[in-house]
Amino acid sequence: MEYRGRVARQRVSAGSKNEHEAVVLMTPQGPLKLRRVGGNPFHDAELEKLVGQSIRCDGELHGGQLLMSRWSVDSAANE
Repeated sequence: MEYRGRVARQRVSAGSKNEHEAVVLMTPQGPLKLRRVGGNPFHDAELEKLVGQSIRCDGELHGGQLLMSRWSVDSAANE
């Protein structure tokens, strides 16, 4: 499925033992924690490069996380 939004860094799981800062995709339906197929689940330098940019991506939702298989920077939205 295709998703679009702006990539940001945000605190997730607030108030729980799992509270941490994560890279998320801000969508109209709310933030989705991003993971990349084959990427490190704790710190992914490739995802960090996307922070602040609008992207389009293909992926699947798994337990509140968006597991991205492919993405591209949305140049028109970043101007």
